[in-house]
Amino acid sequence: MSVSDSISVIIKSNEADSVRIQKLLVLFHQYKNREPEQALKAAESAYRLASEKNLDFYIAKSLGFMGTANYSMDRYTEALEQYLAALQIYEKLGRKREQGVILTNTGNIFLDQELPDQAFFYYHKALDIDRELKSDRDIVMDLMNISSAYSVTPRSDPSFRVRIDSAFQICAQALQMSVALKDTFMFSQCLANIGIIEYEQGKPDTTLKDITAANRERTKEKLDSALRHIKDAEKLFQIYDIESNLGVLYLSLGDIYLERKDLAQAIIYYTKALNEAQSVESIDDERLAFLGLSRCAEKTGNTTAALDYLKKYNVLNDTIFNIKSSRKQTQLLLNYELEKREVLQKAEQEKKEAIHLAELHRQRAQKNIFIVGFIIVFALSFIMIRLYRLKNKANIKLSEALEHLEQTQSQLIHQEKMASLGMLTAGIAHEIQNPLNFVTNFSESSQEIIHELNATADEAEKHQLMKELTMNIGKISHHGKRADNIIKSMLRHSHGSEEEKRPANINKLCDEFLVLAYHSIRASHPDFNCAIEKKFQEDLPKVNVMTQEITRVMLNLFTNAFHALKERQQKERNFSAVISVLTMTKNQFIEIKVRDNGSGIPLQIRDKIFQPFFTTKKSGEGTGLGLSISYDIVKAHGGTLTVNSQEDGFTEFTIALPV
Repeated sequence: MSVSDSISVIIKSNEADSVRIQKLLVLFHQYKNREPEQALKAAESAYRLASEKNLDFYIAKSLGFMGTANYSMDRYTEALEQYLAALQIYEKLGRKREQGVILTNTGNIFLDQELPDQAFFYYHKALDIDRELKSDRDIVMDLMNISSAYSVTPRSDPSFRVRIDSAFQICAQALQMSVALKDTFMFSQCLANIGIIEYEQGKPDTTLKDITAANRERTKEKLDSALRHIKDAEKLFQIYDIESNLGVLYLSLGDIYLERKDLAQAIIYYTKALNEAQSVESIDDERLAFLGLSRCAEKTGNTTAALDYLKKYNVLNDTIFNIKSSRKQTQLLLNYELEKREVLQKAEQEKKEAIHLAELHRQRAQKNIFIVGFIIVFALSFIMIRLYRLKNKANIKLSEALEHLEQTQSQLIHQEKMASLGMLTAGIAHEIQNPLNFVTNFSESSQEIIHELNATADEAEKHQLMKELTMNIGKISHHGKRADNIIKSMLRHSHGSEEEKRPANINKLCDEFLVLAYHSIRASHPDFNCAIEKKFQEDLPKVNVMTQEITRVMLNLFTNAFHALKERQQKERNFSAVISVLTMTKNQFIEIKVRDNGSGIPLQIRDKIFQPFFTTKKSGEGTGLGLSISYDIVKAHGGTLTVNSQEDGFTEFTIALPV
């Protein structure tokens, strides 16, 4: 029986609401590790049923499970939103233990995305709750999490030394508690973590010009202690068959043995790390294992193997750069979600306070009116004046609350623009970094070839090395020109982004950004295909527009259309996606019509689509600002943006711009 069938059977049963919800959550647990997408369906069904019945505890529990499923599928913004919603309900219900679990999971999201400062906030809140509950095992886990957040600080950060020492002290505290608890699993994890931290502490400080004898002695002591702790942890993992991150353990051992110049042991552990990384598909650990093996081969004089490992390291390095670029975008989105939530909560609180104040004034006014009937006419006049003043103050408070809400909307729009700017910056950095990586790698390879040329007397080998050197120089030239072309293209693009109206060829802009939007959605959904129909009026006159703003509107409409087509294509097996773009002149206006044969827009929400923050997309996929901003841009040009749609038929947006 499929998950959907199981959900249907549970929903339709005559059992109590809480029993049905619990069965749906049990179904979630059955699928969460092997098929998280199916597990998410079960959790969403539990959430809908709990919401219908107003069962707050199960609403929160379902939200937490939905967050866990999305987290396992790397949907960090959705997971964050669901965790925070669950946390708010648990706080209202006073469920401390459940709050601790949600806080820890939220901290894990930020730590995974290398945002330790945000992770600290949630880990410390979880620690406070677990100390209140006197849950020693959870306290040990909280301390380890906080220690991990400190230890991810880059060595280039000025606060690295302070933070890595803090990580050591906190992990030592967790180690001491795990001994008292006689918990072998926690003890082994603390041993491994404290060994890895000690290795980071023991690395020589390359910023120092002169390494003193005291520094060398401290380095040796830390490396010896790190080796002892990590080896003890490795033995415990093997004896008790404990599943842990062995790849990081083996890499640390390889680095320590390399530092101690024990190349044989270093090679053994780098090889173990490589095998472990490939078995669990950890690209970062695999990359570092190749780098370690390259260094070992170089020190043993095997330059061919060293170069081969280095090339594999560089290939994975490009992949890691792409992952980090994506992570940077996720970091921006996570911070944006937090800021948006804080601003909205503050605005909502101020609105409630203003309404409460107005209600107090109203009640006070009613009391005064009642008293007026028992006093003289002079007192009646005085009280009426007082009531007028109170009412006026209440109106001022409500006006201020409304003004603050409008400012909040402006702030959120600004945050949307800043998040988009961050994504654009990450994309530009990636485009430039790739050719520069190739130039650097081939330059280093060429230097090694030159050294080999100077060292060999064999003519055949010299000839082969010269061929390799010639090829490397050609690659350097090719990728240098590639970087130059990227920069020139960016400069050309920047000239078209000035905020002033200029005559523009609308047909050309439509064609260019239609292709751009199609390639963009194909990049994230390679299986998506769509027929594109272009019906451009050949003698279309040029229009004075702010090019950057109008192309933003076009890109938004094209992207929305492709997403609507993708969603219908996923639901209907034999569906053929078609998008058509038409340009024409009509009554002193140029019209641009964007039509798709997607699912259409339901009649009941058609009047809301241009409202700020209204969106039909899933949480985390859109802010509801795209069409609102597009509407304002077209209106600022003296034009109109309208929509016509038929449910399960088509959607057609029309931009009209004055000639």
